Amino acid sequence: MLVQNVVYRPDNERGVLDIMLPEGAGPFPAVLCIHGGAWSGGDKSLMHPYGEELLKLGIASLFPNYRLTGTHPHPAQEQDIFAVLEWAAANAERFRLDTTRFGITGASAGGHLAALVGLKATKKRDVGYAVRCMAPVCPPTDFFAFLRDNPSLRSVLEALVGGELEKNESAVRDVSPIFHVHEKAPPCLVTHGAVDTVVPPTQATSFVNALKSVGVEAEAILVPGVDHAAFNPGTEPPEPLGGITAFRAFYRKHLLS
Repeated sequence: MLVQNVVYRPDNERGVLDIMLPEGAGPFPAVLCIHGGAWSGGDKSLMHPYGEELLKLGIASLFPNYRLTGTHPHPAQEQDIFAVLEWAAANAERFRLDTTRFGITGASAGGHLAALVGLKATKKRDVGYAVRCMAPVCPPTDFFAFLRDNPSLRSVLEALVGGELEKNESAVRDVSPIFHVHEKAPPCLVTHGAVDTVVPPTQATSFVNALKSVGVEAEAILVPGVDHAAFNPGTEPPEPLGGITAFRAFYRKHLLS
């Protein structure tokens, strides 16, 4: 069942989400699926194929829109994803969600937000939900290194932090997931195109290595021959990048076992 355009934040027009729910009484584990679009565009429907695969596992999905950098720089995007988590916890009974079994994923800008919120959420205390795992896809994770490797995206990154990068180093650091790695971070699966020309694959491997260095379960899958992508090329229906086998195994282990 797909429920569309549910309001999770009535104070802005982007504060809506779709929910994909399995049949049955529940309560169901749920995964937030966050769309990409350089933080300046995109739509929640882009991630519906992820939800369709999760549905086969008996897992619910939430697909939020969030405020965009044209009018709202960081931390607006992060705040909106946290608002989704809080809304889901408050409405868990209505939608048959298990607040002790939340996951978070996303692609590109959405993968970045999945990593950032996944790390910060597990530092919070006395919240009504538990983020049990995170699965960022082709995510930027270190914006200092990202700018060095792809200087053509300077204007995109400056829109994200709300000004010149050199004058907003604290914001650049705060928006970089790699600087929020901690030993209680959730298990992580990062998938990334091995020849990504937008977000270098080192953004995935360095992030995973940082997680492993503090004892967190983490894996990076680099998909041969694939550029910047959310889905495996040539698959019908579209499969999450990294392969459906790894996708299913990760969520079975962390949300269904």
